[in-house]
Amino acid sequence: MKNTYPTGLVRKLTQATENQLKYWVRIGIISPVKIGKTFHYSFRDIIKLRMIVRLKKNGLSFQRLKLGLNNLSNLLPESDDSLTRLVIYTDGVDMLINEKGRYFSATTMQRFIRFDTEVIKNEITELFQKDNPARNLSMPINL
Repeated sequence: MKNTYPTGLVRKLTQATENQLKYWVRIGIISPVKIGKTFHYSFRDIIKLRMIVRLKKNGLSFQRLKLGLNNLSNLLPESDDSLTRLVIYTDGVDMLINEKGRYFSATTMQRFIRFDTEVIKNEITELFQKDNPARNLSMPINL
């Protein structure tokens, strides 16, 4: 099968154990294809597995993880490209997603805004220097 990866490679990439892989297949989190005696996993499966292993190591419960994965599956198109755009964070309680600058919780679907004070500081400095070219000074900003 095209674009699938054997169990050995997947275990190295994800740090998942053989028993974890079997369990996650059994409960339907991932659906590898069996070719001969070896299971082969899709790119999407590898992304899910890496996410599961890393988020579990960082304290996120499996129940929250499963809920977040289900919500992401419903929200995102089935293409692998949609997964490559995600940056996923956890605080041990929630799965926070950054998809192309949009921030939301995968478990509650609550949306967040990004408010970057460094960007504001840079804008102020740039405008100050533009408005005062002769002085060529940088304006100190203290918060």
